Amino acid sequence: MRTTTVTNPTFDVQQVITGVTDPSIAKSLPCGVIVGDTFGGRSFTDNVAAVLERRSCSGWREVNDGSTKWTIIVLVK
Repeated sequence: MRTTTVTNPTFDVQQVITGVTDPSIAKSLPCGVIVGDTFGGRSFTDNVAAVLERRSCSGWREVNDGSTKWTIIVLVK
């Protein structure tokens, strides 16, 4: 998993979906959704992460909101 770290103090953590527990949920999320966690993406099973990665163009990114480092992925497909 390749990540890019970006510092963004305006990053809105309230928009991040953190509870994707099943691949079917990952498949049903709409485009534009941000999924992530503060554990380096490790809170998602391999099956869920695979679906999220297939739905993203840029893969996982690390974003710092000024106090916490998030690992996120943006769904575009």
